Parts: sequence; C-alpha cells; structure tokens
Amino acid sequence: MALRDRMAALKLIDRIKQHEMETIGADLAERRATEKDLSDQSVKLHEDAVREAADSTEDTRIFLPAYLNSVKLRQEDLSERQAEAAKKTAAIEEELFKAFREAKTTEQVLQRVKTEVAIEEARATASQMDDAGRALFMLARSGNLSQ
Repeated sequence: MALRDRMAALKLIDRIKQHEMETIGADLAERRATEKDLSDQSVKLHEDAVREAADSTEDTRIFLPAYLNSVKLRQEDLSERQAEAAKKTAAIEEELFKAFREAKTTEQVLQRVKTEVAIEEARATASQMDDAGRALFMLARSGNLSQ
C-alpha cells in the first residue's frame, strides 16, 4: 500500500527532524552559555579594575595605568570573542529555525497522508460492508437465508 509506505517514510523523516532540532538546540544552548561566560568575564574584569583603581595607594598608583591598559586590552579581546560568538549563535539560531520549518512541513504532509490513509480505510470498510449487505440481500432474495 503506497500510502502506508509514504506514511512510514514521513514518520521516519519526522523523527530525524526532531532529533536534528534537539541536536541544534543543544548546540545553541552551549553557544549561549559561551556568550554568557564571556559577558560575565568582561563584567568581572571591569569590576576588578574599578575596585583596584579605588583601592590603589600612593605606592601602587604608578602601576595603575599599566594595569588599566592591560584590562582594556583584555576587554577588547573579550569583546571580539563575544562578537564572534554572537555571529555563531545567530547562524545556529537560523539553522534551528530552518530545521523547525522543515519539521513543520513534514508534520503537515504526514498529517495529510494520515488523513488519506484514514479515508482509504473508511472506504475499504464501507466497501466491505456494501459487499456483505449485497451478499445478504442476494441470499434473502434467493430464499437461502433462514430466519
């Protein structure tokens, strides 16, 4: 039965798409965690720099510009890494949206095929009942049906 084969194939494709979305979702969660980690590092570095500047003494102030410059360089590096991570996250989000659209399309096609299978089964059942009704009618008509 061709419809049943199509339905089985579509169910398999649907499971594959669901697995693909789960995999992409896990990758996306990992990317977002990386972005958050970079952001947290940047915030902590800024807080440390502010605290060091406020806590500096007359003896340590001569080292403060070099320290703040190194903090600035580290912040720039973190900022570049955050921007790169954001690009990768956006690409993964687009991949997830694409997989979701494909999964929804497969789901809709699968639903149509399921409906077609149900209609076909209903027709087959109705046909069998018609055949049985005709056989009973013929038996009754020929007088072979005992009551």
